[in-house]
Amino acid sequence: MSRKYRQSGYQDSEREKRPKPPPRIKGSGGRVETKFHLVTRCNNCAAEIQVMDGIQVTDKCRHCNTDLHTCRNCLNFDPSARNECVKPVEVRVANKSENNLCPLFEAKVLIEKKGSGAGPKAEDSHRQAFLDLFKK
Repeated sequence: MSRKYRQSGYQDSEREKRPKPPPRIKGSGGRVETKFHLVTRCNNCAAEIQVMDGIQVTDKCRHCNTDLHTCRNCLNFDPSARNECVKPVEVRVANKSENNLCPLFEAKVLIEKKGSGAGPKAEDSHRQAFLDLFKK
């Protein structure tokens, strides 16, 4: 049973009966630093998009060749909001997966955890192992 008070003299007899944890060795265990990075992904194929100046109206995905300047790739897209947009939109866009000229478009930037291991190669091998599960 854990006690609320840890001052010396307060039920020391119970504390002495418990086995002591092994001493911690410096450099092993301890805190693991988790690293995150910002990434923009294609809404259709989830491929990483290199965004330097923002997504232009004419940009297409390198992998699946779909338009990138769409509502589904926008930060303001919300299926539960009115007109499926967080911002007040004057004209509703019917097809959210097609290219549009919306002036309120902002590229959706995600915060993702970097893969553990030896950098991007380890991350790719994990992704490939996942994709191999569903191959026939």
